[in-house]
Amino acid sequence: MPAIIDDPTSPTLFRRSGASPFPDPHDPQPALPPDLTPRQVTLRDRTTIATIVPFSSRYGVPPTLLQYLSDTMNKEIEGGDTYPMMDTMTPSAFSAYWFQNFGAIMLLGTYSSASAVTEGHDWATQCLGSFYIKPNYTGRSSHISNAGFLVTDSARNRGVGRLMGEAYLAWAPLLGYTYSVFNLVYETNVASCRIWDALGFKKIGRVPGCGNLRSHPDRLVDALIYGRELGSPLDEQAGEERFDKIRFYLKYGTYPHGADRAEKSRLRSAATHYRLREDDVLMLKGREVVAEMERQWGIAREVHERGHGGINRTTTTIAERFHWVRIKETVSDVIRNCKECKEKEAAKGAVVPAKRKAGGEGEEYLPGSSGGDSPAMGGVQMGAGEEGDVDAFHDPTSPVAREKALTPPPLPPHQMDGEPYYAAMEYAGQAPGGAFHADPTGHGSLASAHLHGDAGLSLDPQIMGPLRDDFGLGYGQLHDGGQHGFDEEAFHLGQDVGRGRKWEG
Repeated sequence: MPAIIDDPTSPTLFRRSGASPFPDPHDPQPALPPDLTPRQVTLRDRTTIATIVPFSSRYGVPPTLLQYLSDTMNKEIEGGDTYPMMDTMTPSAFSAYWFQNFGAIMLLGTYSSASAVTEGHDWATQCLGSFYIKPNYTGRSSHISNAGFLVTDSARNRGVGRLMGEAYLAWAPLLGYTYSVFNLVYETNVASCRIWDALGFKKIGRVPGCGNLRSHPDRLVDALIYGRELGSPLDEQAGEERFDKIRFYLKYGTYPHGADRAEKSRLRSAATHYRLREDDVLMLKGREVVAEMERQWGIAREVHERGHGGINRTTTTIAERFHWVRIKETVSDVIRNCKECKEKEAAKGAVVPAKRKAGGEGEEYLPGSSGGDSPAMGGVQMGAGEEGDVDAFHDPTSPVAREKALTPPPLPPHQMDGEPYYAAMEYAGQAPGGAFHADPTGHGSLASAHLHGDAGLSLDPQIMGPLRDDFGLGYGQLHDGGQHGFDEEAFHLGQDVGRGRKWEG
């Protein structure tokens, strides 16, 4: 029986469908498309320059750099929270796995070509990350791509994950791919999820109880399946990058590197609404702007844990002092991962019907919470979007919701004494956000974080369709009326509060 796609020992898959020309499986170092050249980027501080260098195979990568990337990968595997693999790899096995079709490495400084990357560097300080691109399926479906991402220790909190994600979206179509599927992203890998949400990926499926992770020994963790059409426009102003550019403009009085005429105009307009305190804290209408994902998550978690309030109450409390894009989505993620709330929900039968109210042209569903009526606690000391969430059993009047409930998947034998596991199907929807480098436990930053789209079985994007039909979820689209342009009037905090989602059939 052939090995699964993500098995490092499995044979290399080559693209054989879609637009020609196709890669030659017998060429150890094939030529890249002429438009696929090193990509110069600016890190989050808006001053540090780095280059994402493409490689057609492992043979062009310096051996010491391969060794460093292999060590970084093995640390992630040993961490047990991002990759499904349990066994580490030798440098030879890693290089054959990671660079089997196409690989890219992000390095500090400017590089004109892959041949300019040579030995003699301290890769622990120079290398920021790497990603690969390869077919997600074989044969007639090999024009569907997949990618895996790795961020190094020296790249923490520097916006590297987002920049590599943007490069992937730009380069995958040049390699002949038309659609991207990430088969397995653990929902506890919040940093990864937020980046894919911000880059326009949609949650096209959920695998309940998919991960037996070290950071959650008491329960199995769900995995998300992400999908996105390649070649579609990318919102350049989505995510925390906007705030970093505004802060840079206010502090230095000059435009960030690479800003075009339209962006310069948007920055001048934004500067009339923001101010920068003496300690470099960005403020909007008296509220602190929080760009870092770790602080967003930490703020939301602390406010929620003070009273275990529902989504709207927690969001309102946060918005009194802080501002970031999509506060409500962050709060929803925190509540969904709250251990105490899950225990209460399990005690009630593991199904929490959503609160429902009339909503004009449609109906607005506000998820229930074990602490939904608890008073919200104001003020936090520490430093994690805007939309509401939708409970899987979103219509308490529906016969489907009354008659069907998810049966929690069994825990492994060594975990049978753990707490009850709460499993819930999630809707398919796009929830832009943007950040990186959060500890999956929510307690701090990882030494190295991983955005993984190619793990476990390669699942068809429609695999969850029958389950959605069973539970009455459908493939609707979510509309929150949110503004995603750069006009900062659209980001007034009043728009962050009390807004639910509407389902369209």
